[in-house]
Amino acid sequence: MIMKVSVILTSYNKPDFIDRVLKSMMEQTYSNWELLIMDDSSDEDTIQKIQPYLDDERIHLYAHKVHPAKRLLTVRYATLINEALTSITGELICYLTDDTLYHQDRLQKMVDVFQSNPHIDIVYSSQRVVHVDKHLVETMSFVREANQILEHASFQVDHCSIMHRRRLLPLIYEKYGQYWDDEPKHWHHADSVFWMRLNDFAAFYPLNEVLDMTYKTPHSFHHLFSSMPYDLIDGTVIEKDGEYYQIAGGKLHEIEKCWVNEKNRRAIRVPSLCAMKYEKKDRLEVPNYTVVTADHGNTFFYIEDQKKRRFVSKRDVQYFQFRPKEIYTISNEQLQMFEESGLIQASPVFSPPNRRLFKWKQDVYLLMHHTFCRIDPEVVKRFAFYHQPIKLYPSQFTLFQEGKPIIPLYMESLQEFDMSLYNTSGRKHS
Repeated sequence: MIMKVSVILTSYNKPDFIDRVLKSMMEQTYSNWELLIMDDSSDEDTIQKIQPYLDDERIHLYAHKVHPAKRLLTVRYATLINEALTSITGELICYLTDDTLYHQDRLQKMVDVFQSNPHIDIVYSSQRVVHVDKHLVETMSFVREANQILEHASFQVDHCSIMHRRRLLPLIYEKYGQYWDDEPKHWHHADSVFWMRLNDFAAFYPLNEVLDMTYKTPHSFHHLFSSMPYDLIDGTVIEKDGEYYQIAGGKLHEIEKCWVNEKNRRAIRVPSLCAMKYEKKDRLEVPNYTVVTADHGNTFFYIEDQKKRRFVSKRDVQYFQFRPKEIYTISNEQLQMFEESGLIQASPVFSPPNRRLFKWKQDVYLLMHHTFCRIDPEVVKRFAFYHQPIKLYPSQFTLFQEGKPIIPLYMESLQEFDMSLYNTSGRKHS
């Protein structure tokens, strides 16, 4: 029996790669396949690259339109894959992205495994990962090996390196009510959630050959989200469409460019998906977490939550590592706009400013909303904190509660998928 393979390709604004991806499908040595291109409202350049391939009756384009405001309501690629899974006609299923190329014999070698091993339901292969610069010139590469049977494939196998039997789908749907989980909290790792669901019913069997090659560009998902936590840290300044904004109270507030420069407050680069989560609100005349003076440096205030906290002395300004070039001079009229909100001092009462780094034992903490949150060094670097962590004494650390750690999203994902979550005892296939 010649088995048919359904390939689901998710596409979004990759005109430089989509032609190569489609060419890799056309050159497959195995010919009994169908390709469902699930395009997520790509630009005209991308669609033009796709159009010539639609002459092949095996290739079907499903063009979607999504309003930017709705893009974050679901994990878009997971939503599109779920739609495609209701339309496939093949006995075998695999997935493809618009920056990954299949080797010519990729489908043939995987199909051979299924035809000769009726008990196997999932196969995964080795993959070459290629990093390229903005000119698409290779800077490094490595191979993800497929060398063992995986009972727990989440975060170990790439989106484009597997093939599985269609017969697993009704089992997953019966248990979970859908195939891929497209809840927004999974936008970074929806494939790993689906691998976990597949593992409920079958193990991943290795095919230890490199059968696909995926490219990581400076604009690739994994680069953009490296060291990025799920939520932007309050007080973060970003540049968007030539304007500057600060995250304040879970909202996006425009601020004047005069508050931003490389010496005292840097606007960091964040993926558009991160910024889209935040509703735009009124402009801030003075950004939060800013040290200001209105009397030529005799008195200093710290703006927090659009209120002012007075430093008891200049020594306290120095203790909490605010440098002279971080201090802004404003008018007395501007200062009077802000309601009083307590004092900042190191002693005799420890009353520190928020959004400063502190060190307790071997860990670094960020004080946010009067809560110590352990923060990963990668996040510290990404969010451009200029000062060194301020050493805490036991009596100081115990004054505040400890909050949720601020860690990169991929680390949060790994913690969420503790292996104890897996339940493979009820498998119908092995």
